[in-house]
Order: sequence, then C-alpha cells, then structure tokens
Amino acid sequence: MRTPRGGSLAVAAMTAGCLFAFLVTIPLPRVDGQLVGSDGVKYYVYLPSILLDGDVDFSDEYAYFFTGQPQAAERLEATRTATGLPANRFGIGPALLWAPFFLGAHLLALALRTLGVPVAADGYGYLYQASVLVGSIVYGGLGAWFCLKAARRLATERAAVFATLLTVLAGNAVYYLTVEPSMSHALSMFAGSAFFLVWMRAREAPEWKGCWWLGALAGLMALIRPQDGLFLVLPIIDAAVACWSRRRHRAPAECVPPILKMVLAAVLVFVPQLIAWKLLNGDFLLSGYREEFGDLFRWTSPHLGAVLFSARRGLYVWHPVFLFSLVGLLWVARRDRRLAALAALGFVIQWYVVSAWHDWAQGDAFGGRMFIVCTPIFVIGAATLVDRAAARWSWRGIQAAGVVLVALNFLLVVQYRLDLLWAASPPTWRDLTLGRLWFLS
Repeated sequence: MRTPRGGSLAVAAMTAGCLFAFLVTIPLPRVDGQLVGSDGVKYYVYLPSILLDGDVDFSDEYAYFFTGQPQAAERLEATRTATGLPANRFGIGPALLWAPFFLGAHLLALALRTLGVPVAADGYGYLYQASVLVGSIVYGGLGAWFCLKAARRLATERAAVFATLLTVLAGNAVYYLTVEPSMSHALSMFAGSAFFLVWMRAREAPEWKGCWWLGALAGLMALIRPQDGLFLVLPIIDAAVACWSRRRHRAPAECVPPILKMVLAAVLVFVPQLIAWKLLNGDFLLSGYREEFGDLFRWTSPHLGAVLFSARRGLYVWHPVFLFSLVGLLWVARRDRRLAALAALGFVIQWYVVSAWHDWAQGDAFGGRMFIVCTPIFVIGAATLVDRAAARWSWRGIQAAGVVLVALNFLLVVQYRLDLLWAASPPTWRDLTLGRLWFLS
C-alpha cells in the first residue's frame, strides 16, 4: 500500500505530466496564433489592462487577440457598456490567481530586455501567456492534491490515490489541465477542492473553527465562476444542523456567529468583482452576463435529463466515471450521513443551475465542464466505492476498469482536439462510441 507521501507524489507526477503535455505542444501551429483562447481571452485581458495600463479599457487587448478575427473584433468594439467601455462578461477571479505568474513573466521580460534579448514586455506574448497557463496547471494540481487529502479522511490511502487519479484522468479536468488551461476550470477545481477540504476539517473541530477560511474560499469560488459560490450553502446548512442537534446545551443565538463569519468573509473576498462591475458596467451589482444577455436562466424549464444523458456534453455520457463516483456517496453515507447528503445536495444545486442555463450544453465544452467544481465530491464518492469494490473483487479488476476509462477518455480528447467540426455541430452517439475507435483508423 502506498504511503501518504507516495500518494502525494503520484498526484505531483500526474500534474507534471499535464504540464509536460502542455509545454511540448506550445510550438504547434494554432489557428489564432495564441496560447490563450476561447473564453480564456476574456479572463486574461484583465491582467495587461489593469497591471500594465492601469485601467479596464480592453480595446488594445481585444485588438491584439482578435487580429485574425476582424468580425469578432468589430463586434467586441461595438459592444459598449453604460460606461462606454468594451464589454467583458467574465469574472476577475482567474486574473487575480494568475497575477503572480503574470508579474513574474513581466519581470523576466524586463530582465531579458536589459540583457539585449529582443522580447516584448507588453503583457501579450507567449512568455506571458505560457506563464499564466502554467499557473493554471499548478493550481489544478493543487486542487487534485486537496481532493486526495479529503478522500483520505473517508477511504484507504490506496483507494484515495486511485480515485483522485481516475477522476482527473478519466474525467474532463485533464482536458483543461493540458489542452485549454486558459479556461477557468482548473482554477475552479482548485478553489472548490480547497473549500471542500477546509469544510471537512472545520466540521470535525470544536466550535466550527475555520469559518473565516470557508467564507473566504466561497468568495474566491464566486470570483472564478459565480455558480461555484453556491457551495457556501453546504457548510451553512451543516453548521445549522450541528447546532440544532446540540440545542439542549446551546442557545439558538450561539449558532449564528459561525454562519455570519462565513457570509461576511465571502462578501469581502467578492468585493473586487463588485468594483470591476462598477467600473465596467456602471453598477456594483450589474453582472456582465446580464448586461449582454439579459434573461440568462430558464428556471421553470431546466434540461435536467439532457445535461446528464445527452450526446451534447451529457455529463455521464461523455464521462461515465462520474456516475460511479456519485453512486459511491451511498458508502460515504455509512461513515457520515450528513456529509454524504450535503455533498449530494452540492451536486444537485450545480445540476439544476447548469440545466436552467440558457446554454445548457455549455457551449464548446469538453463534456460537462461546468461540473468541474464538483471534483472533490466525485473523488470522495469514487474512493469509497473503490474501497467497497476492493473488498469484494480483486484490485487488478478495478485497475483494469480504470485503465479502460482513462484510455477511452484519451481517445475522446484526441477526437475533440483534432476534429474541429465538433466545435460547430453537436457530436452524435456514434462519435461518442464506435467513433472513438474508428477515429484512429
């Protein structure tokens, strides 16, 4: 059996593998000639604009990144907010986490220029972009490590390590750790996993220590992806139920401070986004999404079934490992019923929000990308299920099943990365089954 150190080394090796895969593909030709792409551009532009230009006017940044897409550049330039600035509906959270890597790249660029090396220190080039994306992969690796530490609290070391590696490599996280790290999902996994681990530790400590940290992490999650911040509901319910169960020994008012600490910390950490909205949209509470799209959700007609089972990015269809993971919560319940119920609730909240979103298929996505914040839930479920399976069957069979799931996901990554038709049209059931094998011929 692996030691705890061995498990951490396994996660570090996986992260190093993702980093290597990203670095060796940098020289490959790209349609737009940039490392940062898709939604990642809108997240990235905060960095040079704020840190180098001292404003949130993204005109220069959009002109640079959309040079080869004149229609997109014109549309962005024409889409102005109430303050007269180019619109940006994406959050500032990723830029805050990327800032140390961006500033490190800028210092390196300045140092190289003093040595006579002809490198631009404008915040746009490959040096800056690669440094930021390396940051995403590092954060994602830390998220996987936090998942491992959370799983260790409920399962054996061997099962925890296996479940962590399987969830990342057979799920959609690996794509956003290697192919598109400029998206926010690696950061979402990092913050969500840190939140889940701190919550598990806080609920075991007397007086619910760590409430400030929980709230701060929830605020960070909301900065990265607003829907992720909904996880704050879980420890609030947990703290309320724990207090209620001890009501004979406590006054009701004693239950309030931990909850208030969490909420206050979350709001304080979220303040940078409120300021960004004010500067961009003219209102502290006006999200860029509402400014651009208006009505975003279909709360009374969510696509609950399609989000899970459709060929159009259905969570279980693209990545069946997640179905097994959620089944594993049944065995988590045998150890901690309330934790299992709240973890399931966390998944259900995300499921409903994604299903009600106006673009429930989640755009040009590698599977159910909006569920990546649920990675720690998937890992603890998978770890307990693996422990249960190992007690009844052989480890070799479990490992073989894991290898098959990882191999099929690798083929899917190759298909999705190389078959550009998928970006314009939804994949078929054949694409997701036999197509994975025929694609190699």
